[in-house]
Order: sequence, then structure tokens, then C-alpha cells
Amino acid sequence: MKLDFFSQNMKINKIIFTIFLIFAPNFNLQAQILDSNFYNWKIYEIADEDPDFKKCYIVNSPLKSDTNDTSRKKPYIMITRFQKDRVEEISVFGGFDFKINSHIFFLVDSNQFRLKTKSDYAWAKTRADDIRIIETMLYSSSVKIRSDSAIGTYAIDEYSLKGIAKAFKRMREICR
Repeated sequence: MKLDFFSQNMKINKIIFTIFLIFAPNFNLQAQILDSNFYNWKIYEIADEDPDFKKCYIVNSPLKSDTNDTSRKKPYIMITRFQKDRVEEISVFGGFDFKINSHIFFLVDSNQFRLKTKSDYAWAKTRADDIRIIETMLYSSSVKIRSDSAIGTYAIDEYSLKGIAKAFKRMREICR
């Protein structure tokens, strides 16, 4: 059985993915390639044996974080493009396990969205939401995210959207 985490729309942070690459030599492994970056946005390509299944993503870390969780990992926002389906999806890695059955507040300039959570990731509820959020981000200057952890801590992260339009365009060029 071919195991392909990204085509199953699973969100895997870099640490787990790296561990998987080290300890799972019998699976079809894919190489992540850093293509370029625009300001804080990094563009990655994940090649597959079948070019139709190539994935690309852009990722950004917060400029500012306010949290009372001392054990929190580094959070990030990611937009992934699935070449085969020609769709993009937004996801947020919170750096901690989110409060069970919760959502995060995702503020793009003055536009507020709610993303559903599961474990340490959050994402839009529907593809239409993905489209609306991403389009809003492309013409905005910042994102603020408010989230609560499973152990009662909180985080408020602020991201710059400077360079997102160029990074997004480059991602779509790589994964047509």
C-alpha cells in the first residue's frame, strides 16, 4: 500500500515528517525542496514519482507571539497546493495541542474567520472557506491568531503577509 500523507490531506509538522523519513524506509518517500522565499514566506516543493501528485506549500512563522505556555513549539501558517486537484488549503500549526472541540480565531486585517482544530493543527471547514481566507490574505497586511491549548494556556500570534502574493504565485507556478 502506498502511503502518501499529503494526498490524504493530513497535516504533519516538519518534526514528525522528518522522523517518519528516518524510520520508514519501506514507504514511498518524497523529498522536500526549498524553492525560494519572499520576506518571511518560504516556498517548498514536494516531488512525487507521479508528477500529477506533486505538492507545494508556502509557510510563514509569526513576527510576534504572546503566550503563557513555556513549552510551546514554534507555530506557523501554511498554504498547501495539491497539483492533481489544483486546490489550495490553509492550515495553522499551533505549537501545542489545541483545546478539544475548539476553534481558533484567525483575523486577517479586519476580517475574522474561525478555523476548526484537531490536535495541534487548525484548518478551514470547507474548500470555499479556504478560497475566501486565502484570497483575503493575498490582499491584506497581517494575520493575528488567537488560540487556546488543551492544558489551559493561550497564544496570540501575529504574522506579516508581506510577500505572500509573490510566494503564492511562485507556488502555483511550481505546482500547475
